[in-house]
Amino acid sequence: MSNEDRQQHVAARQRAFSKVLARTMAQVGVLTVLIVIVTLAVGMWLDTHFDTRPLWTIALLVASIPVTTVMMYFVVRRSGRQLDAPPRQAGNEMDEAP
Repeated sequence: MSNEDRQQHVAARQRAFSKVLARTMAQVGVLTVLIVIVTLAVGMWLDTHFDTRPLWTIALLVASIPVTTVMMYFVVRRSGRQLDAPPRQAGNEMDEAP
């Protein structure tokens, strides 16, 4: 393998890593926002329904912390497996859906 081939291989690996990292950060961000929005909506509805304002909202927000953490772990773990996967054939970039 020539020096130029090695540089191209390293550059391709760096691009793949950057894409996976960007995708992972976006998924974690969207997941966190969705969990908080759903938690707030359900908590506020329960508080209105049972006239316990703000008990359910606070309780569900606190309970959503470990749920969000576990979900983030699984998203990051799945992304790590994508990085460890063998490289695809030429022409099949990581941009394509799996």
